[in-house]
Amino acid sequence: MGKVASFNIEGIYCWFWSQDYLPPHFHAKKRGEWHYKVLFLKSKGAMLERAKGPQGRMSARDRRLLQKIAALHRVELLQEWEQKVKYVN
Repeated sequence: MGKVASFNIEGIYCWFWSQDYLPPHFHAKKRGEWHYKVLFLKSKGAMLERAKGPQGRMSARDRRLLQKIAALHRVELLQEWEQKVKYVN
């Protein structure tokens, strides 16, 4: 598991699984509240997908922040994905 290095969001842990599935994405989790996959190459509206784990509701503020930061760092995130993930087809 590799922490996302392109950015840091206080209170939200973002990481790549070392073996994961396409499309390129990272995981974001607010401890005890929610867990989402962030499909950073997709449009902002289609970027977030609920993942296994805490099923609480993400605040509108957290949603906008994740979408904005992921969109701003797409190039770096793709480079990190290629370095840190051995993806499974």
